[in-house]
Amino acid sequence: MISVHEKVKTIVLVMFENRSFDHMLGHLSLEGIKPNIDGLREPLTQYENLYQGDVYNPYKIDVDSALPFDIPHEWDYVAMQMAKSNVTQKFTMSGFVEAYAKATQMNPNPQTEPMGYFPSGMVPVTSFLAQNYCACDRWFSALPTSTQPNRTMAFCGESPIFDTKTRITHTADSIFAWMERNNIRWRNYHDGFSFFALYDNMWKYVLGNNFKDYEHLYLDMKSPVSANDPQVIIVEPTYADAPHIGSDRPNDNHAPLAIGWGEEFLRRTYEAVIANKERWGNTVMVVYYDEHGGFNDHVPPPLIPYTTVGDNPHTFASLGPRIPGIIVSPFTSGGSICHDVLDHTSVLQFLAEVFTPGHPYSASVNNRKNAGINSISAALTNENPAPPPLPPTQAINVVSALGHSIATAPEGGMATSFELAANQMLDTHTEEMKEKYPELFQWRDATQNART
Repeated sequence: MISVHEKVKTIVLVMFENRSFDHMLGHLSLEGIKPNIDGLREPLTQYENLYQGDVYNPYKIDVDSALPFDIPHEWDYVAMQMAKSNVTQKFTMSGFVEAYAKATQMNPNPQTEPMGYFPSGMVPVTSFLAQNYCACDRWFSALPTSTQPNRTMAFCGESPIFDTKTRITHTADSIFAWMERNNIRWRNYHDGFSFFALYDNMWKYVLGNNFKDYEHLYLDMKSPVSANDPQVIIVEPTYADAPHIGSDRPNDNHAPLAIGWGEEFLRRTYEAVIANKERWGNTVMVVYYDEHGGFNDHVPPPLIPYTTVGDNPHTFASLGPRIPGIIVSPFTSGGSICHDVLDHTSVLQFLAEVFTPGHPYSASVNNRKNAGINSISAALTNENPAPPPLPPTQAINVVSALGHSIATAPEGGMATSFELAANQMLDTHTEEMKEKYPELFQWRDATQNART
């Protein structure tokens, strides 16, 4: 009998930014859609956060609008959010409001931003995929910290950094180098300036022919299956922190963005993935988030330690808070739930199972497997694939500010890192950037003129 691993021909990875499981998918249990999933339940008072004598409970978000602030999610704030008890030495997951108040230096509203959750109608595409495929309710961010370290873990298997600062990062290895070594055909579709530009050892890939504009994804996926098709596809949204000009809309779901742009991006991506029935029959699409972004989640992460590999090693005692993870594939049972402990390296485990069977992705990823982190193959339990359901067609109403003005200098490590990478690449790889990101030349002139 042929195993699922032998049937899989295409793996599609779609990683969004900074949302927690309860925030995006807690409605599945609360609304009775998936009663057995570990989401939110009545009474919501059981998830209360206390701050300066006031009680804050999860509440339903009624309008999809931009938030007034980003939610704190750096490692020190994450420790505050997970709120380890001095008595039980267990995480109480009750410090989200405290972290938000201390980061913003403001008294929280009764319905304060980190405690909000989306009902199914506000995240129709995410909820649709979770209802029709496999939702993972034990998928934790790899590290209890911010974006850059977690994405580094996701696409390298280890991280030399533990926080998000203004930097260009150099890693010893990457998913692209691993695929090249193992003769795995791959492609990256980017809807804007790629996150991988923040790694100088990945610039050769970012500027190479395997990186294509997102607009090509649908027709490429719909085209007849051939022996030269990519086996691994990474799909990137437009990042809110990246340089923007013109009609480019951030859609990575990084707060304070409204969520609707990301929902539309996810809908179009799913439409592309199912466009060719033959290709779809051998596809696994992974929808996941790099970290929780400071939003409330009630499940304590497992005590699986990790020490970063850089010159300034930092040890984390646990995984980070849960993120929304959905496995979209004909190999998942419709409406199923995966309760196995997963993190971003679970995807790397699966890549090795499919393409280098018997040889782990890396020693670091294998160590995490031995520590109790499972492969996403745990979700692939369906032996009777069915045709893919079409996504919801409802209009998505968004009240949103489309990013900051180019006249405003970036704030925070991510945004400043993106600008640093863009300017360095424009200076050192001018001709390649003219081909790959011509809009960034206009962006740089516009920002220089506006800021002087």
